[in-house]
Amino acid sequence: MVKRKTLFAREDLANKLIEMAKQRGYTLYSMVNEIFELAIQAEEAGVNLRKLFEESWIPKKAKKDGFILGPEALWYDMADIAYKNAREEALKKWFEAGIWLAKRYMTIEPEDAFEAFKKSLKAYTWNIPELIIEENEEAVYIRIVSPRIPESYAILYLAFLEGALETFGYKVSNKDVSAGSIRIKALRKDLNVEE
Repeated sequence: MVKRKTLFAREDLANKLIEMAKQRGYTLYSMVNEIFELAIQAEEAGVNLRKLFEESWIPKKAKKDGFILGPEALWYDMADIAYKNAREEALKKWFEAGIWLAKRYMTIEPEDAFEAFKKSLKAYTWNIPELIIEENEEAVYIRIVSPRIPESYAILYLAFLEGALETFGYKVSNKDVSAGSIRIKALRKDLNVEE
């Protein structure tokens, strides 16, 4: 026979768990045990449950934003082919994609559109070891560093960022792009700030 142990929890959490158990046709006892089993399995597998939960929105949000998953090397190769064979058209398409995504955020999250964009950008570029976005009242600074990014992809991604930034009310004043690196400084248009 399996022994039981009494545990204590905050009343609001316990009440919510009782409600969830009822909705799923569980007893509170079975629901609590399932949660414990999952927590133990996660710990043994070295999975941080809080981080897993916090990042669980990424694939769903990426799908809503029109992104698809694909092999990284293939994506870089296809971007390189487009850039080499139709440079101006490829740059235009990437710039327009940045505009489209920024407008989407401005429509669905008008109060915090740029913050939501930054959060998603960081989440969607999980293959990039360094993506830093800093801002103040006058400007936004973006730095992307990844040794795997070819120059053609970096140039196209820069066009994407320029489209998004312009839509959010910034004007790129300084940019540097090369294989593995993108650096941007964009000034707020409404301030008429001089360099």
